[in-house]
Amino acid sequence: MKKPLLPIPVVFYHKIDYPAPDAPLRGAYTPPPRFARQMAFLKKKGTVFYTAAELITYLREHGSFPPNGLAVTFDDGWRDNFENAFPILQRYGIKATIFLVSSCIGEVSTKAVSDGEGARAHLTRAQILEMSNHGIEFGSHSVNHRLLHQLSLPEVKFEVEESQGQIADLLGKPCQTFAYPAGFLTEEVKGIVAQAGYLSAFSTIYGPTDALDLYALNRVEILLSQRLLFQFARKVKPLISRPT
Repeated sequence: MKKPLLPIPVVFYHKIDYPAPDAPLRGAYTPPPRFARQMAFLKKKGTVFYTAAELITYLREHGSFPPNGLAVTFDDGWRDNFENAFPILQRYGIKATIFLVSSCIGEVSTKAVSDGEGARAHLTRAQILEMSNHGIEFGSHSVNHRLLHQLSLPEVKFEVEESQGQIADLLGKPCQTFAYPAGFLTEEVKGIVAQAGYLSAFSTIYGPTDALDLYALNRVEILLSQRLLFQFARKVKPLISRPT
């Protein structure tokens, strides 16, 4: 496989909503009107949208990322992804991938919120199935959103494999991609994910920046601080401006 150009053409979001009043850390929020403008911008630029699994399958088959290709991903599986993001994705015909914390499906939980923030609603089973029927991929973000680099290897194995099985059982099809909670990984953790049969695994800023590693792929996070469209455009330009 020839070495693809870096950075990896994947962006990620968390919550598509206005910041909660009790949220001490607000960077992971993107207000819905702003998200709509960002998706409209990408569409206007001729971006070709892939799920994470489709993007990696293309890479494996061609040895490079697709021209103008991009994967839009979401971590944690918040209910606002259905209520606020999904209608916008449908409006623009955009595929996406959502990484689920499998024990949180249908729950109101604090497992994936920032310290000091109150419990928040996750996607329900019915919402996940509806989105899956309309082109949204669901990957694993572990069972409990525990930081895998702090766990014993048997605990990591449970978080990685049990979540994969639970999501596959819900969807009736394989769960092919994984995202490390908070992006943390080790070589041992990475090996467990690969052995579980995932096509690839995504970090945040903790993967290598000088080489491609299918089980430690960095993503570009879109934050609340990208308030203006030109700021978003500047951040994604390296991802979508690839040679044909």
